[in-house]
Amino acid sequence: MTLYLTQDEVRSVLDMKSTLEAVESGFREMGLGNIEMPARVYLHFDKGVLIAMPAYIKPLNAAGLKVVTVHPENPAKHNLPAVIARIILNDPDKGEPLAIMDGTYITALRTGAAGGVGIKYLSRKDSKTAGIIGLGVQGRSQLLGLMEVRDVEEVKVFDVIPAAKKKYVEEMSKEVSVDIKAVDSVADAARNSDIVITCTPSTKPFLKGEMLEAGVHVSAIGADVSAKRELNTSVLTRADKLVVDFKAQAFVVGDFAVPLKEGTVKEEDVYAELGEIVAGKKKGRTSDDEITLFKATGLAIQDVGTAYKVYQLAQERGIGIEI
Repeated sequence: MTLYLTQDEVRSVLDMKSTLEAVESGFREMGLGNIEMPARVYLHFDKGVLIAMPAYIKPLNAAGLKVVTVHPENPAKHNLPAVIARIILNDPDKGEPLAIMDGTYITALRTGAAGGVGIKYLSRKDSKTAGIIGLGVQGRSQLLGLMEVRDVEEVKVFDVIPAAKKKYVEEMSKEVSVDIKAVDSVADAARNSDIVITCTPSTKPFLKGEMLEAGVHVSAIGADVSAKRELNTSVLTRADKLVVDFKAQAFVVGDFAVPLKEGTVKEEDVYAELGEIVAGKKKGRTSDDEITLFKATGLAIQDVGTAYKVYQLAQERGIGIEI
């Protein structure tokens, strides 16, 4: 029998705290060499992409596959989420599917959690001010992940859509206990910020190296395919530490692929994969003045680890339908 879980059922058992725990554990096992995860596979459409993401986390004895589509025009044109996903969780011993569940909500939370893990290990512990650029689903999720790991006092937010700023401030001020202030530009969001988070679908770089101040941590989340780019090459050259989630994927997405093609950045310029730092094999931040950058592309271990936690919680609470 296979357990089927809807998005509402997934939401009923999953929060950011438990997601962050699952994602951080996944990074640690990756750093220790206890996972099997090929680079994700893409199908490119005129309006978006389909991505297949398999992974096996050996200590959990959990394996699975996420199939996710990313269609940026969906919200405006079809009243659908830009990201739609399903996750199949398998039993590695028997090969049978343990569960099939909505992956859209898991994708939103685990991406915020990945940003949170990067912030935990790479930002200054006394960080008080953050800037968030891009106020869609990930703008919300990244804030939740940030608040789990840092006691920030002010969050400056920017989006190219003015109405999105107003709505974000109104809604997220009810979700978290922090002063959220809308600003007029990317530069305003980055100015005097200890942490800068980018989470947009932009195809043109907007964050520049000269906007970054000593000691800042940049959490680059949005560019997940070759056609997307948030970071000007000057951001990569200004950073003292370049950290990625998975080298095999990092140089496929625009933020790193373009500078690589230009010859400005080489693969050996990447200091570490985040899992190496979480596992203690390499140090994270080593001084208050260094500029750190974490580039997230999205990993299947995040999906499988979180889905396995959802599966366990659902079984404990008797949630879902056996099919």
